[in-house]
Amino acid sequence: MVHFVQLLNTIVTSKAEAHACGEDSMYDIVISHVTDQPFLYHVTPHGISEIFGNLIFKLNTLLGFHVPDATPVTECLHGHAAEVILATPVKLLGIFDLRITKWVIMLWVTMLFCALVFIPLARKIKNSPMGSKSRWVNLWESLIGFVHDEIVEPNFEHDYAKKAMPYFCTVFFFILFANYLGLIPGLATATGNLAVTAGMAIFTLFGMFAIGTIKQGPLWIFSGIVPHGIPFLMYFLLWPIEVMGLIIKPFALTVRLFANMTAGHIVIIIFLYLVMMFQSYLVGVGSVSLSLIIYLLELLVAFIQAYIFTSLSAMFIGSSMHAH
Repeated sequence: MVHFVQLLNTIVTSKAEAHACGEDSMYDIVISHVTDQPFLYHVTPHGISEIFGNLIFKLNTLLGFHVPDATPVTECLHGHAAEVILATPVKLLGIFDLRITKWVIMLWVTMLFCALVFIPLARKIKNSPMGSKSRWVNLWESLIGFVHDEIVEPNFEHDYAKKAMPYFCTVFFFILFANYLGLIPGLATATGNLAVTAGMAIFTLFGMFAIGTIKQGPLWIFSGIVPHGIPFLMYFLLWPIEVMGLIIKPFALTVRLFANMTAGHIVIIIFLYLVMMFQSYLVGVGSVSLSLIIYLLELLVAFIQAYIFTSLSAMFIGSSMHAH
């Protein structure tokens, strides 16, 4: 409920202060929430977020990702006019923008959160060979057991399941933490970025090719993906289809995770914006209630999407171990 109160307060504040630099539309609010944004250097900071933005801006400049402009300009930020120093991004090879943005920060926060949870957890499990009585340890052990029993074991032989566990545990918990951190007010969902989901899907594609090459030989792409025993002429029809299937699989993983984690946030923002559009208590009660229901649903979706992405990745990689 705190999420809705803070988000609604942000919308109300932006509407009240919009007269200084133009009316904020629903489109502007939604896009600013679900898209990545670089940090601007504020000449006159207004709060902690601006000071944090200053630090990130200076770090970007120190790393060579920014070419600052010496002339401050006036821009509309968070519903009010503020003086900022714009910067020209420096792209690697003229293509890749390596600036530290809000989603990059969320990736770092997720990585740090994983380390803070699992490094002490591994030490406690190592120091308790007969099992720990801690409920905290047992909670994570049950989730790790869930990954082993429901995701890895059904798709890999027993000897290979233990070797595959570290990777799939990392994928599952990284996505899980990123999804839930995005539901905290003031933070962003890193898995709502196509670049992030595509990066993880590329690892799945690489795993499919690597495991297939190791287990079936370097020519498995020609002989291992087409069912054996088919007529010779049928091979030339099925082989391009199977190759397209290999490429489509990681693409489907990318879009599924991105779309599901973005759609819920958009729906919540739109429902809350209805309060300001109609300025009615009756509409407010209905929109906030529906937003609360969607938010609770998002708590379930965050776990389900982590499970689906990891499970499908295990299925795709595990299937490349054997020829059709």
